[in-house]
Amino acid sequence: MSKPNLPSRAKEPPDWSADAGGAAVWHARASQAFRDEQWEAAITRARRGQLVDPRESSLCVLEALACIRRLNADASLAARRVTVIAPDRAVGWRMLGALAYVTGRIDAARDGARRALALTPNDLAAARNYFQILKNDGVWDIAITYGRRTHALAPNDDDAAFDLGMLYLALGRWAEGWPLYDRRLALRDARPRADRFELPFWDGSLALELHLLVWTDQNIGDEMQFGRLLPEVTARVGKVTVECDPRLVPLFARSFPSITIVPRADPPAPVMDAGPYDIQIPQGHLGRLLRSDPAAFDRGPRRWLAAGAERASRLRDRYREWSGGRPVIGIAWKSVNVKFQGKNVPLPLWAPVMRATNALFLSVQYGSVCDDLSAARAATGVDIAHDPEIDPMVDLDGFAAQLEAVDAVISISNSTIHQACGLGRPVMGLLHVRPDWRWGLTGDTSPWFPSLRLYRQRDRGDWAPVLERVGADLRRWLAGDRGPW
Repeated sequence: MSKPNLPSRAKEPPDWSADAGGAAVWHARASQAFRDEQWEAAITRARRGQLVDPRESSLCVLEALACIRRLNADASLAARRVTVIAPDRAVGWRMLGALAYVTGRIDAARDGARRALALTPNDLAAARNYFQILKNDGVWDIAITYGRRTHALAPNDDDAAFDLGMLYLALGRWAEGWPLYDRRLALRDARPRADRFELPFWDGSLALELHLLVWTDQNIGDEMQFGRLLPEVTARVGKVTVECDPRLVPLFARSFPSITIVPRADPPAPVMDAGPYDIQIPQGHLGRLLRSDPAAFDRGPRRWLAAGAERASRLRDRYREWSGGRPVIGIAWKSVNVKFQGKNVPLPLWAPVMRATNALFLSVQYGSVCDDLSAARAATGVDIAHDPEIDPMVDLDGFAAQLEAVDAVISISNSTIHQACGLGRPVMGLLHVRPDWRWGLTGDTSPWFPSLRLYRQRDRGDWAPVLERVGADLRRWLAGDRGPW
């Protein structure tokens, strides 16, 4: 094993006093420590250099960068010193704005990005930061401007292209968004790899003599969402095989009987050798081929997934017995992904929905729910039913039967919505203030999911008005006013 490229001790100054070398020496030593990812050493050496020359802004920059890597609270102070020492350097303002953004100080973040761009209009990092801030603020038109600037400054930056593409899609600008969205396959964490199969990519044209391999490349909710496009694919290509998440194989095989369904694996499973395949397409690329304008969403089935009829009937009878004949409403309220905690709606907040509705509420939430159900009972006085037979994390076919067995579903933005809408169930979707691209940015309907009614949060963290609207609409729906459904 080779040794790390550490700086030679022989070249170090004889002691750590302020006069043990000029500012340039400390800058070189701090830079070497930074390259070696020795963050504490880089911070210490940058600070020593500042004792020699307090006006050397580059040492402040190095300190701030090392503090950021070290998650040190002094990062903002170091960045602020850069703006004082060298107010005409964009880097200090850019870092100050970025640090303010990650700590939730949006006004300061906006100011820092603006100042950096005023000094250096082509500052790529500042333009990218400002784009994210404007998206967070909901200033879509200006965000598009800075997203385009970022893309123009770094056309090979797949992350920036993908971010801009998702904003275009959220705005319903499909033709502009899809090509950039397709850059997702080049992202660092993209799985599976785009080069697994040495086949030409399908261009969407009629190819009745060819065998097409569609391989899913996104999370399980996306696989079900884009599954709506598969019947159109079979009308254009002679034979279709879909490689999908192994948990979806039984559900997809029943739902798309004319398509061969195989489990995804990396490297590909032996069954994939059954070809030969002539052409390929990642499932996410079907959007660009089949949904390039709003009118295209009028095509496709309102229901494209099929639950097992016998199991769904058995579960329906069970839940009717539990409810005493009352309607059964499935609910899901949280994501276990730490990045998406803002979209969670804790069950104690659901009182306006549960107390005023004569229905049985059934958990269709994946993961551990016992503590949540106890908290809901204490806060609302309502017992939420839970069926231990169904594990939505593992048994997606059983989960489909459960969703088929309820009368309606209320869920936050997670894969429950995708699956319930694919089954054609009436769904109420609870969206936080900045939802994912697929839900759009305005309105209460989605072109992807005909049976879905959306309820949008207006102010970050405030779910009370959302749940009041859901409760009122649910009561009307149960009284016979079927509204959008």
